[in-house]
Amino acid sequence: MKVLVTGAAGKLGSTIVKTLHQRGHEVRASDQRHRADLPVRLDLTDARDELGTYRLVDGMDAVIHLANHTHAEAGPSAARLLSENVQMNSNVLTAALELGVSRVVFASSIQVMLSFRHPRSHEPPYPLPYLPLDGDCPPATGTNPYALSKLFAEQFLRVAAASRPELACTVLRYPFLVTDWFRRRHLAKGPVAKMPASALDWGEVTAHLTLEDAAELAAVAVERQRPGYHQYFPAQTMDIAGYELDRALREFYPDVPVRRPLRSFSDLIDLAAVQETLGWAPRERIRIEIIGA
Repeated sequence: MKVLVTGAAGKLGSTIVKTLHQRGHEVRASDQRHRADLPVRLDLTDARDELGTYRLVDGMDAVIHLANHTHAEAGPSAARLLSENVQMNSNVLTAALELGVSRVVFASSIQVMLSFRHPRSHEPPYPLPYLPLDGDCPPATGTNPYALSKLFAEQFLRVAAASRPELACTVLRYPFLVTDWFRRRHLAKGPVAKMPASALDWGEVTAHLTLEDAAELAAVAVERQRPGYHQYFPAQTMDIAGYELDRALREFYPDVPVRRPLRSFSDLIDLAAVQETLGWAPRERIRIEIIGA
């Protein structure tokens, strides 16, 4: 399959390019900055360039779109971040739609679901819409420009899939991605990370995914997704010693609606949709031991 990966010079993008190449796909990699260690030629193109984006997309069977400012504090200003991310998303997704691409995978974010839903609190209880969380979680209220730019692309693809029944659109609301930096910092001395309780983000249910699992999922979505619009939260909670599910619910989320009987689930995140649709599950889960407890 001929697959375009935008944002291919980033940590996730480069890992996706390598994963697709290893799986036998013909990959076109694009970014606005050079990277020398990719297994394919990198096309230097700015996704804000509408005409250049059409040239990139032309002839592709699938697009994996990552090219965006990467977090809420990126960019010279909030207004520029929002406008430029929306511009990049509009350019790439419109070109994909008009040039007949049959499969689109978009890297969205957990921030669409949780960031700025309420004023940030570092003390429990944490407000969430429901548990266990899944990809159907409604958008958070607030004015996070990064999340808004991701939400725009999600809505674009939802409408596109409705207008083109043969189009397969996959939105991946990625959580915190575990990189080699995290491993060097926290896992250099063994398979269990020793961290202070203050370093754990219970407000985002300690959601995480390794870079390798995230890349494999993008490749699997290109290969297996059926037509229509599909939205997933591909994450799992950290395995924290001493914090079984019932204790986590009691201490951190006492007022959060639990939508299923406690005996029917074992994690704060429900992966059933992505497992059943794509046959994918994460391979690696981070284990934590709290120090100073």
